[in-house]
Amino acid sequence: MAGMKGFDTIVMVDWSARSKPSPAKPTKDAIFVGISRNGREAVTYHRTRHAAMRALTGLLDGELRAGRRVLAGFDFPFGYPRSFARAVCGSDDPLNLWAYLDDVIEDDKANGNNRFDVAEGLNRLFPGVGPFWGCPAARETDTLPAKGTARHGHGMPERRAVERELPRAQPCWKLFTTGSVGSQVLLGLPHLHNLRQRYGDTLSVSPFQSPDTPIVLAEIYPGLIDATIKARLREDEILDAAQVRLVARAFSRLDPAHLNNLLQEGDAEEGWILGLGDEDALIAGLN
Repeated sequence: MAGMKGFDTIVMVDWSARSKPSPAKPTKDAIFVGISRNGREAVTYHRTRHAAMRALTGLLDGELRAGRRVLAGFDFPFGYPRSFARAVCGSDDPLNLWAYLDDVIEDDKANGNNRFDVAEGLNRLFPGVGPFWGCPAARETDTLPAKGTARHGHGMPERRAVERELPRAQPCWKLFTTGSVGSQVLLGLPHLHNLRQRYGDTLSVSPFQSPDTPIVLAEIYPGLIDATIKARLREDEILDAAQVRLVARAFSRLDPAHLNNLLQEGDAEEGWILGLGDEDALIAGLN
């Protein structure tokens, strides 16, 4: 990484697993994108995943043309607990799992998707019941239970190492109801795989690859500095919008060498939350 400059643009994405387009008026639990460049900030709202990715690729294309380096963070896990990728696709490489999910996930332009079907199919690869759980009552089957307590004998760890370090972060198996992130993972990783396909060697994924490219993707968790963000909410500002705005600002103000070191930390199979353990530095960037 010798000679690699810092990031010119920080982009932070609050993802959504909605099955229909979000309302036209910005609302919580939708997709917001925060952008910080040269001390200027912007937040955009997107009603569908396809609309968000269309806007994001337009942004990235423009940044590449301008010779600017971009860090793009997404608020869902980039990997699963150890051994899951090998059980599914015969390799410990999480990026192979991204490609697998891109093959099996259907996610249309109106947010219609087959995530519960895919989760049920994945559960069939394991003994017992699980590891995925959570769905509407009408969608529950013997293979995909609505409650986590109905699982047994599937053999997968409940949490990644990073989630054991940060217990308030939800495990990736939970697909439905409050706090669930599992559906965001299933519907997010295929879109990130498409970014890898589009940008090739100009893009890398932290911490799975060396972050010495013009575009770097990283996993974020705004809850790392949740209290600080809530204390800085603007009047009538949606929390999701504040999170991407302020997290983008916080990372933009880190020393470039420090940030590049952070991007190399973490588990190369399970993934890692960027900035875990450096919350004080992130909060200092907001002061």
